[in-house]
This record gives sequence, C-alpha cells and structure tokens, in this order.
Amino acid sequence: MNTKVSGVLICVIVLAVFITGALVYPSLGDFRLAFGLPITLLMLWGLWALLPAIDPIAKGFPGFRYVYDLFWILLSSFLAYSYALKLSKALGVLQIDVLRATLPALAALFFVISMLLPMLRRNWFFGIRTPWTLSSDEDWMKTHQFARPLFGIASLLIFIGTFMPRIWGIGLLVGPIFLAIMASAIYSYIIFPRK
Repeated sequence: MNTKVSGVLICVIVLAVFITGALVYPSLGDFRLAFGLPITLLMLWGLWALLPAIDPIAKGFPGFRYVYDLFWILLSSFLAYSYALKLSKALGVLQIDVLRATLPALAALFFVISMLLPMLRRNWFFGIRTPWTLSSDEDWMKTHQFARPLFGIASLLIFIGTFMPRIWGIGLLVGPIFLAIMASAIYSYIIFPRK
C-alpha cells in the first residue's frame, strides 16, 4: 500500500465521521459529542502528513513508511469505531458498555502494533523513543525486538479485560501497556553500547 492510497483511506474515514456527526447532531444537540472526535481525526490526518516531512533522523521514513501508514489507518479506524459506539449509546440505538465493546478492538490494535515494532527504523517521532534508542541503530532494533512480545502479552491481557469486572478491565488496559513501555525503556538503557 503506497502513501497516496493510505492518505485517501484516512481521508475517507475522516469524511465519514464528519458526515455522521452532521447527521446526528440535530438529535444529540451536543457539539462536542458530535464533532469532537471528527475534529481530532482531522488533526491526526494533518499530523500523519507532517511528521515524515519534518523528521530530522529519517525524513520521509524510508524503508518503513508502509508501517507508519498502516498504523495511522488502523488508529483512525479504531477511533471511528469508538466514535460509532459512543454515538450509538447516546442515541439509544444500542444499550452497551462502551468500555467492554472497545477493549477487543483495542487489544487487536496493540497486537498489530506488537507485530509492526521490529519493522520500524530509527526516527524521531514513531516507536519507542528514548535517548538511547534515538542515539543508536543497534539499540533501536534490539529494543523494538524486545518490546514485541511484551506488547503482544499486553494485547492479550487487554482482551481478557473484556470479560472482567469494569475496574479490572480498566486495570488490564492501563497496567500492561505502562509496564511494557517502562520495561522497554529500561532495556534500551541497559543495552546501550557505551564506548
């Protein structure tokens, strides 16, 4: 998938949520609920286009732009899904627990992220960015390989949270991701090639 196709797909998602917001706004009467996420997605679309152009380490993200584009498509799709759930509940179309319905999709997103991590190359904006990974290609690669199973386990725990009481679901959402990030950051420091 090339960058132009990715841009079009993200644009379609942004337009779809804006149109949806415009259609439901008269029934909701709540501007923030109707247009808050569409505006956020529009800004994220701009960010998607901007970051590769201004990256001081890997301008244009050569060799891994497809990974970057795929992540943004998946993130935009996840946010649109979450938006649909919130609108459905607000309009009374579905009587659902939004958190419980969101967790499986979030688990899937983090699982895909875990698979993409080793494909990333050193850059300023995207990935596990510590002073040590940003200073060494070797540290960057080893840290992202180390992080892959951690994020995979975190995605499994998030999915399990779907079937747990709400407080446990929130804990299994926040805790594993935080621990995976912290463990990866500490690992990047430990393996940094000191000369």
